[in-house]
Amino acid sequence: MSLLKRRSLSTHPTTLPLFSQLSDEMNRFWGSELPVFSQRSEIVGGDWQPEIDIEQKKDMYLVRADIPGVDPKDIKVSIENGKLVVEGRRETEVEENRENFYRVERSCGSFYRSFNLPDAATNAKAIKAHSHNGVLEISVPISETAKQKKIEIKVD
Repeated sequence: MSLLKRRSLSTHPTTLPLFSQLSDEMNRFWGSELPVFSQRSEIVGGDWQPEIDIEQKKDMYLVRADIPGVDPKDIKVSIENGKLVVEGRRETEVEENRENFYRVERSCGSFYRSFNLPDAATNAKAIKAHSHNGVLEISVPISETAKQKKIEIKVD
């Protein structure tokens, strides 16, 4: 079983490779993610990125994305050139109205994540996506040709 965890900034299609590498090196040096290099930083662009885990099971890859507060209708899951793509947009508005006090806060953010899939696992018709309580689960079946096979070693 393997588990992949997201890495900051390096998966967004508009991130410059040099800036991404610099961000990774600075974060490694300081031991944590600095606010200026954070994917949520307004300086960098403020795009929101959901946490995504990929787990390899015996017969499928299971992709879990934490996307709270996003209507599943605002999420797009697709296969593009052998990559699984999860993208969407989140918009929230909080309004508070009390005596002598009125506050409205709005935030929005788009996200785009893509993951390479083995050639044998790109049967788009067999991929299923399900959303429940802010967690999007995508199951990508592994075809028989892509599964690991044990090869017997003959001894002379």
